[in-house]
Amino acid sequence: MADEKVKTKKKKEPGRMRRWFKDFFSELKKVTWPSFAKVLKQTGVVLVVTIAFLLVMIAFDSLFGYLNGLLISGLNEESVLSAFSVMKAGGGGLML
Repeated sequence: MADEKVKTKKKKEPGRMRRWFKDFFSELKKVTWPSFAKVLKQTGVVLVVTIAFLLVMIAFDSLFGYLNGLLISGLNEESVLSAFSVMKAGGGGLML
């Protein structure tokens, strides 16, 4: 029973929220904000990098789509059926 911890209520300080907001706005005034021109310049850099990445992703997507089309057109119905029959018979992977 000696190990029991006695819970004590924290006393609410008067004006605690008011002080928090006062400190918050005080710290906010200390922030050095970038100029409008700098913000526009950095926004432009972000847009250029995003568009460049988009173009790279479109190029990879087109390349893989083209390769997928070649792979699909290279498979005729007979080779697909023979591959599935080998798989049903317990054979290894696809045989083209």
